[in-house]
This record gives sequence, C-alpha cells and structure tokens, in this order.
Amino acid sequence: MSKTIENKVKNFIREYNLIQNGDNLVVGVSGGADSMMLLHFLYEHQAYYDIHIKVAHIHHGVRIEADSEAVFVEQVSKKWQLPYYRHNCNIKQLSKEKGLSEEEVGRIERYNFFISLSNDYSKIVTAHHMNDQAETLIMRFLRGTDLNGLGGIPPKRGNIIRPLLCLKRTEIEDYCLYHGISYKDDHTNFTTIYTRNKVRLECIPYIEQNLNPNIVNLLGEHSHLYREGEEFLKNYTKEVFDKCVSKSGENVVIELATFQNYHKYIQKRVVLSAIEALNTVVKDITLKHLESIIGLTHLQSGKKICLPYNIIGYKEYNKLIIGYQKCVDLAYHYPINIGAKIIPEARVTIILTCVEKQAINQKNEKMYTKYIDYGKIRGELQMRTRLSHDYLVTQAGTKKLKKIFIDDKVPKILRDSMPLIADGEEIIWIIGSRLSVNYYVTEETKQVLEIKIIFNELQEGSC
Repeated sequence: MSKTIENKVKNFIREYNLIQNGDNLVVGVSGGADSMMLLHFLYEHQAYYDIHIKVAHIHHGVRIEADSEAVFVEQVSKKWQLPYYRHNCNIKQLSKEKGLSEEEVGRIERYNFFISLSNDYSKIVTAHHMNDQAETLIMRFLRGTDLNGLGGIPPKRGNIIRPLLCLKRTEIEDYCLYHGISYKDDHTNFTTIYTRNKVRLECIPYIEQNLNPNIVNLLGEHSHLYREGEEFLKNYTKEVFDKCVSKSGENVVIELATFQNYHKYIQKRVVLSAIEALNTVVKDITLKHLESIIGLTHLQSGKKICLPYNIIGYKEYNKLIIGYQKCVDLAYHYPINIGAKIIPEARVTIILTCVEKQAINQKNEKMYTKYIDYGKIRGELQMRTRLSHDYLVTQAGTKKLKKIFIDDKVPKILRDSMPLIADGEEIIWIIGSRLSVNYYVTEETKQVLEIKIIFNELQEGSC
C-alpha cells in the first residue's frame, strides 16, 4: 500500500515537473496528517531528489492546541534534522483590522511567511490533496464561477507546488498509519462553523452515499480537464484580442466589424481582457457587466454603460470604447435611517435594520453586510464619499482615511468614489473593506444595527 502511494506521488511530481534535483523547498507544516505525510515523503526522498528542506509553521494564535502543535512540529523537525521556522500571528485581530474573513487572512499570512523564507531558487510546497480539490470545486460552482475557477487548485502556480493533489485523504491517513507517523488533528476541522467544513462533513458524504461514491476522484480528474480547456481558451482569446482590440490613449478600442464575427462567449472574454488592459482589478466585474457592454453593439452610437471603478463603456459608430471617465459627479451625501434607501450615484440600495443581538453571528458576516453597536452612533448616519477630515479607528489607533487608502493600496482613481458609512467625520465602514473598531458589537452592546448593501441592476445609459 505504501509503495503504491509513494509511486503515485512520484508519478504526479514527474507528470507536472514539480521538483527538480537540487531544489530548495519551503514546506508548510501545520502538524496535521496531510502536512506530516508530505514532510515525511520529502524527508525520505531527500537523496532521491537531491533537495533541501525548510519546515515552515504558522502559529495562528486562535486555538488552545496551537502551542502544542508548534512544539510537535519543531520536535519532529529536530528529530529529522530539518531547519524549522515559526511565524506567530493573531488571525482574529488581523481579520478585524483588515476587514477580511479569518480564513482569507490566514491564507495571506501563510503565503507571506512562506515567501519570506524563499528566494529566486526556492519552491513553496503545500499539502493540498484531492479532497481539498473536490471541496474547492463544489464551493466555487455553488458560488458561481467560470471555467478558470472550475480548474480548482493547480498542481503548480508560480513557485508554489502541491505534490499531494493526486491523493485522497484516506490514502494520506493510510500512509501515516503504515509508517507510524504521528499527527495532530485540528478540532475545528470537525465543526461546521466554516463553509468549507460544511462541504467536507455534510455535502460530500451525502453525495458519496446517495449519488456518486467516486465524487472526489471524479472532481479531481475533471479539474485537470477544466484547466486544459481554460488554457486553450486563454490562448484563443488572446488571438482574437490581438485582431480586434487596440489602445487609443487611455482607452481600449474594440473594432466591431471583427469583434462581432466571434461567438458571444469569446466576446465576453475579450471584453474582460479589454478591461484588464486598463490596468484595473476585475474581481467585481460580473457577467451582467460583460453582457451590458456587449449589448451596446446593437444600440445606436453614443449609448453608454457605467461599470465599477469609474470604468465606462460606450459605442462610437463602429467601435466599442472602454476607459475611465466620470459617469456622474463623484461626490454625494445622503442621510440614512432605519429602512431602505436607494443611492443612485453608487448604484446600490442600503438597508438599515435593528436586529436582536442573540440572532447575529459576526463570523458569518458577508462582505456587504455588517453589524454595529447602535448605541455608539453619536449623530446622523450618512452614506457618502470622502471628506478631507475623515478618520477611522483601527486596532492600532485612529487613522486618517487618506492614510488608510494609501496603506491599503486603494488606487487614487477610486478614492473619491469609494462609498462610506459615516457618523460625522468618523468613518464607520468603508463599504467592502474596513469597519471601525469603535462600533464593534461587544458584550456591552444593547442594540444592534444591521447594515446591508444590495447592488442594483445596471441601467442602460445610466451615466
């Protein structure tokens, strides 16, 4: 059994050219079965691959067991004479400061630490396996994703490699049992407080028992097919892009005579590439946005569509032009009260609701839904754009809004249009980003205010 698993990993490493002789490997080791199996395999094959190993452990400062796990990984590293490096961080605190989920902050901290131990000749090795792949594909599919997203976790991305993607969790546990490898179970992996755990503990077992017992293998194999399909489409899209798209000053110009000859799916990819060519982020560009731009091709010249980040698309005779323009006067200021209010400049509806403190779970807050202490509000709540004296209170103290924008690397072109919830000059929430610590819901909170942002449908010619 062990030899079969080892050969499976070796063949996977060979197929994707993950490790070359002489590689320096920074191995992420949590102390769980997956990372301990990975570390043992690489340790046993040091001579075979002629590799140099660094053990990298993150102490997240969240669970009681974290101290013992760090000691455990350090002891194993010493036993196997491998250099051990540890990074301490407080994920809960960082999550509040950055306005991100604990999972996302944990991922950022991990990879920043791994990168700090790397150089141009290093590779970062993680213990993602086939079950992780299946969970990722299911989560992305349910949230809505494209073919690229269905490619899941790649075996190699830059200098990051994942040699265990060919193994199921059961195979990893069998390997550990055969070699007598000790490991530490993270008890939070067995609770359903996180979405991924719900998929792991409830969704996949249900599918295995009632629909397809081979679902993990199936999704692992299909992720490879999706990646191949995406690679083909990426190259083909570039060919089409080069034929019908050009730059004109700060704008991107799409020649409709050529563009309209291609399938609508390719048109969407070309439009997305055109937006990327503006050197902007595209994470908030949705299918609706792409379809709205393409819809201009059937309208008369002069019709316009506004997109996030002050991007505008408009038709000019036989061309589609995409660039940065001010669709409206960027500054706005609205008092907001309990109930719903449409903010036309931001193209959102804001809904304020008083809720029972016992009914909320701040860990499950969505990016565009926040809960604050209603009793902390001193004046009239406003939704507006920034003013010169605005500030926000972080865990580290009071900061000018301008300094926060600089620290968070918010592009200058976005700062004047960034929607804010304010109490006088104090910013409560930079929508989609940070929340003031002054307004956190605590044990002393008596009234809780739910703030929910709903993005309105694009309107043709809404500029």
